[in-house]
Amino acid sequence: MPVKINNWSNLLRSYAIWLTLGLFYFVLGMQLSLTRSLFNIVLFVPMQYLIYNLNLQKFMPRFYETDKLKFRLYNAILMLFMASFGVLAEILYQHIFTEDIPPSNFNLMGAFILYIILCLMAFWVSMTRYLVAKEEKTNFEIETLKRDKAESELKFLKTQINPHFLFNALNNIYSMAYTGDKSAPEKITMLSDMLRYVLYDCESEFISLYKEIDYISSFIEFQQLKTENRQNITFNAGPYDDNYQIAPMLLVTFVENGFKHSKIEKNKQGFVTIHLSQTDEKFYFSVENSVPDNISQSKSVSRGIGIDNVRNRLNLLYPTKHKLSIISKANFHKIELELYK
Repeated sequence: MPVKINNWSNLLRSYAIWLTLGLFYFVLGMQLSLTRSLFNIVLFVPMQYLIYNLNLQKFMPRFYETDKLKFRLYNAILMLFMASFGVLAEILYQHIFTEDIPPSNFNLMGAFILYIILCLMAFWVSMTRYLVAKEEKTNFEIETLKRDKAESELKFLKTQINPHFLFNALNNIYSMAYTGDKSAPEKITMLSDMLRYVLYDCESEFISLYKEIDYISSFIEFQQLKTENRQNITFNAGPYDDNYQIAPMLLVTFVENGFKHSKIEKNKQGFVTIHLSQTDEKFYFSVENSVPDNISQSKSVSRGIGIDNVRNRLNLLYPTKHKLSIISKANFHKIELELYK
């Protein structure tokens, strides 16, 4: 009986997520017209649902572990086909509803890139969902067999990306594309590089430090796009060795944690300060963020799943060569990480 309840719970949660996504695209389209909103729902949601389920039910179970070449090839073919179909539908829409956007302002390449991003988002969420489910199964086995825990947690973290970040980034790029913002192509390239980093580079146990720094810098740039005014974010990086090897996505959890608990988008006095440096003896990284008034976050930030996973990775990869300090006060929170040679 508990299994059935859990299955029903997962099913309802899944429907709620797709309904929320449909409402998100509907509201996004209302910036132009009601017809655009309906077009978004009719095209965007089924396209992403198809990619999500094919990857989750077919490609990931059959090819991800055994034949990554086929896995990437089939997904690439599927996404190119769906993006091309989306562009054709977009062209048809532009010819029928010319009052939304004049045909002269329609950018064929921009539309294709937009649909590729939509496909990548569905692909990545399905991949994360598959790996999370696999992680849960592995953890259940760990409770009885007491083995493979560190390896499975590491694999999960390497392939993790926050879906909320993707939604916000897509929303910003979508708005910039339709308002003619000249920096839209740059942001598209930035998001593409971030996805490439998580998809390909994070398969390695260690990567060059500059790749992790580039990812953090891009993450901060998309964070700044959430508000009209620049947020009080400081990132001091240096001096450091570009080729210094570090575990991928190790530092990002602390950065995400800082933004999450500072409420910086809503708090004008909020701040996030990130510092990184390196000497011959050690690597140093810190994230300090403000804490909104009357909010105590010492337990939530120090006992969250993300922080616990980082601790496990540090114990696995730097068992006697690291120091993690977490300082929580009434008006600020700070983490400090030191890695020794």
